[in-house]
Amino acid sequence: MKRKIKTLILVIASIVFISNLPPITYFLQENYHYQNKDGSFQFSEQGGPTQDFDVAKSKFESFKLKNPDNPHKTLFRTFTLKPWRFWEWWQMIRHFERFKLPYYPKAG
Repeated sequence: MKRKIKTLILVIASIVFISNLPPITYFLQENYHYQNKDGSFQFSEQGGPTQDFDVAKSKFESFKLKNPDNPHKTLFRTFTLKPWRFWEWWQMIRHFERFKLPYYPKAG
């Protein structure tokens, strides 16, 4: 009985590990979208390193500098947290800051 439980735990851990590898997550990853409260700044991440969360932060900082009169200076995530999507756990660990952003429903 103990052997079956250990095998089951090993199988589940293997599935979680494999599903979080880059080739797999590329096809399963959610599209992450960000905006400020009035929607005057919007950014959507795209696959690959050229349009990732770091680029979103950089573009938002640039937006704030170019629009000093805009009172909406908080960046929001427009996607909900889905911890049951185990294939995104590595993203939740690696880019924890992305998931800490306050949630705001997507405009339009």
